[in-house]
Amino acid sequence: MSSDVLANFSCLDELTQVIYQGVHRFVVLSTVSGQWVIHLGLAGPEGRWWRGGWTKTDILQIVGSKSSDKLLEAFAEKLAETFIQGELYVGDFSTEKGAKIKLVLGPSSKRPMHISLEEISPQEAASHATDVFLEIALQAQSRKCRLHPDQFTTPYVSPPPRTASAASATAAATSRPVAPLPPRAVAGTTKQVGLAASAVHEKEEEIKALKAELEKHKQQTMEPKAKSATAPKPLKGASLANPNKKARKYQAIEFESDEE
Repeated sequence: MSSDVLANFSCLDELTQVIYQGVHRFVVLSTVSGQWVIHLGLAGPEGRWWRGGWTKTDILQIVGSKSSDKLLEAFAEKLAETFIQGELYVGDFSTEKGAKIKLVLGPSSKRPMHISLEEISPQEAASHATDVFLEIALQAQSRKCRLHPDQFTTPYVSPPPRTASAASATAAATSRPVAPLPPRAVAGTTKQVGLAASAVHEKEEEIKALKAELEKHKQQTMEPKAKSATAPKPLKGASLANPNKKARKYQAIEFESDEE
């Protein structure tokens, strides 16, 4: 049996949750000191508070009088998980004054847990609400007295005071020559781009030279064909029918006159 039962219930200390039930909203506060205490408040113009809890005897009646610390801690962690997950329900709720209600943990589970709650007086309710707001104000001092923490800022932590040895080491480090920074990777990239552009230019020049050579060869091939296709001029005095032979000369025949 554990010597301090409630020491295993520390996981249930300083927990809070909201219950939406019908048109009503409730706030639940869980604390652990000499016993496990639950405060339930009703939000709205009819605001009221209820209080209840478990003592050491109540806990041992549920888990057994010979339960070990390990078993008690596992039981408390299960209750805390149920509380955090919002598996809570307000049973026997009534708007009548002095109504006794109960908080149900794990209402849909096989073995739900019940905590009986009794309404407290307006003076006790005001005192409890003041204690809660005092705790909130004390925590807000660490974030410049803001009610809600700013998720985009981190708390300022002042650096430790500098010692004489640290100051001298800083001065010595400042006086040392600073080594030049290595060339940036951009320079190597620029060089690679330049080499690639040069290679492309050389390929373009080779292509131009090949085109010029092909054009020259084409011109030389077409010139003999053009010469052979042109007919030679006929020789002077050559025959028109056969230019390679000389034309025949014809002499006119003269006949004697009959008068002689």
